[in-house]
Amino acid sequence: MGVCAPRERELVKPLKGKLLPQSSITKTSRLDSITEQYDFIRVIGYGQFGTVREATKIDRLNTETSNPKHYAIKSISKSRVRDHLELLQNELSILQLVDHPNIIKLYEIYEDSLYIHLVTELCIGGDLYEYLLEKESLNELEVAKIMMKIFTAVNHLHTMRICHRDIKPENVMFTDKSEDRELKLIDFGLSSKYRDELLESIVGTPYYLAPEVLKGSYSKECDVWSLGVMMYLLLSGKHPFKGSSMKNLFRHIYNCQYNFSEPTWSKISNQAKNLIQRMFTKNPNNRITISEALRHDWFTIVKSNAEPKISLEIFSSIKRNKAKSKLWQVAMKVLVRNLSSEQIDDLKNIFFEIDERKTGFVTAHDIEVCMNKNGYELAREEFIELTSKIEEIGRGRLNYTQFLIAALDRKKIFEEEILWEVFRVFDHDGNGFINLTDLKFALEKAGCYISDNEYQDIIEEFQLKYCQKLDYEEFKNIMGCFSEVQTAENSTLQSPNPTTRRTIRKLSNRKLTTRRASVIEAVKRVRRATDVPRAVKDSI
Repeated sequence: MGVCAPRERELVKPLKGKLLPQSSITKTSRLDSITEQYDFIRVIGYGQFGTVREATKIDRLNTETSNPKHYAIKSISKSRVRDHLELLQNELSILQLVDHPNIIKLYEIYEDSLYIHLVTELCIGGDLYEYLLEKESLNELEVAKIMMKIFTAVNHLHTMRICHRDIKPENVMFTDKSEDRELKLIDFGLSSKYRDELLESIVGTPYYLAPEVLKGSYSKECDVWSLGVMMYLLLSGKHPFKGSSMKNLFRHIYNCQYNFSEPTWSKISNQAKNLIQRMFTKNPNNRITISEALRHDWFTIVKSNAEPKISLEIFSSIKRNKAKSKLWQVAMKVLVRNLSSEQIDDLKNIFFEIDERKTGFVTAHDIEVCMNKNGYELAREEFIELTSKIEEIGRGRLNYTQFLIAALDRKKIFEEEILWEVFRVFDHDGNGFINLTDLKFALEKAGCYISDNEYQDIIEEFQLKYCQKLDYEEFKNIMGCFSEVQTAENSTLQSPNPTTRRTIRKLSNRKLTTRRASVIEAVKRVRRATDVPRAVKDSI
């Protein structure tokens, strides 16, 4: 159930569906109309269960936004997915669990009587199979770079004890067609959480199935086999296993009948062939693991290129990071989501450098090793402090988003434009305030499922029990814009564009008007309470 599949374009038709009075399919589904929250721009793809559209978020208070963020929205027909509901719920639960630069991000879920709408990252660069057909042949260095990214994404899944089970080029998307575009692994409908027991159901695409899957007893090692098929295809342009019928194909797979006899393979390095051979080991217990493959000699052709250098500023940023409220944590997640690729590219590359084991997590030890490699040596006290911070933030290890939050220079990212975007996400009904209902849903939507006691603590912390809502200025104070940013010498918030400035001014005026009206009403109540009725006056 992938979320991005570019195909023929067409005009966007409105989606009509009544809101559901009953409970939603998933815990974090929003039961309001998606057309009230997003503007649909164009159709970018079709799938078995629905249509994918490009969209932007509606800003009711700022209709002149110059450069809105674009999303992909997959609208899944409930009537079509009725018999596959378990697959959909499985995909959503896994997408809400994983966090990696090379795995598609799920932002929001909406639901009405006819459709389930998934709001995700926008991928308009086509899939890897289309790219191979377009280029006809890829050089070995390019294939190594592509496989390195896919391997790291799958290694993150395996670290989270998730088996993808449907790895193929069609499930790898490009974000766009630029030279620095990113790869995203998609389609987790067939993925499965595993423990120690073996999986049994035969699922996946025939050409990429491992021998043990055909036997009906397998685990995460089947993903390694599928990656081997993909690597063979990218290097040679042909599938390793062929057959005039499905029966013949499965026989060739089961007997590991493949070869390097095509002329193309004479130009391919022995390291590449060796890695493929180890990935095509029939016995899954003897097959190379993802983490071992990432340390294979073949990937040295990628690692030999210039790597980003970690600076002391990253270490300092993490040390300065302080544990804050749940509201701040969720707001920072939303803020990171709204940053452009240019704003986080350097940190993304540094994250990959620190994450030498390619698990999608970094520890204090990983950071220390990376800093030592770059000529910085941490004193024991500094390492203890770093360990304490990471334990505080991420229970001993940081995922990608947690690393970005900890390492970002807040003097640079606390721009009015970005903060306004974050505020809009929390301001569910677009009235210029964050009320208690908005807040509770935003916490759950960001994956922070908190207890009633924790929720009450947030309300008490920000005195929401009495005011019931936060305006934009109060929200900025919670984010620490003034305590963390403006205390720095000559540091101020980046000035917003004129349109956003006008919108914020409107909100300020509305706030003053609201308070003025409240004062007038209070005065009237006092007057009514203290007024002596005329009849009483006359009798005195």
